[in-house]
Amino acid sequence: MKSLFDRLNLRPHERRLVVIVLMVIFVLLNMWFVWPYFGDWGRIENEIQKNRTTLGKYQAEIARRPKYEADQKNLETTGSEMLASETDLQRIIEAQAAGANVQLGRRTPLRGQGVKTNQFFQEGGLAIDFTSGGKEVVDFLVGIAAQNAMIRVRDMRLALDGTQTKLSGTMTFVGNFQARPSTNQPARSVAAAPQPK
Repeated sequence: MKSLFDRLNLRPHERRLVVIVLMVIFVLLNMWFVWPYFGDWGRIENEIQKNRTTLGKYQAEIARRPKYEADQKNLETTGSEMLASETDLQRIIEAQAAGANVQLGRRTPLRGQGVKTNQFFQEGGLAIDFTSGGKEVVDFLVGIAAQNAMIRVRDMRLALDGTQTKLSGTMTFVGNFQARPSTNQPARSVAAAPQPK
């Protein structure tokens, strides 16, 4: 079997020249297509290690999910109850006032002053005028605190009434309610189901 050089019928110095040209072409091809990617191996290994570290963090976080769910259930059962509406706030205040023998006067809902604290909660309030004795006011406030609802007193002004025997004043109660859906979002259209024939 003849070699390539024998088949081409090349002399020794021509063979050397062909080998040199082939080596130069091989080196040039390596310079253009192979050498620029030498650093890629280290970069890819770094990315693989970084992705393995991130995957490990995610898997560790996923493994903690049952603990987070248990903590969430615990917080939901031990926290204060959320008021459904301003009516609940007024109902609780009136019931506690009647139970503590506090005479309520004017009741002013603070509708325009509601503050949306975040996407879940909205703050609303009720201002009341009252007249009662000192012990009754304390019983009234203790009764509201015992309701385990998100109600607090933002402002309270006390003074003696005209007879100088009772307290009169105003209190502003604030409660957290579930936020209502925003009205500025476009309504979703529901496609009608096809009627069976």
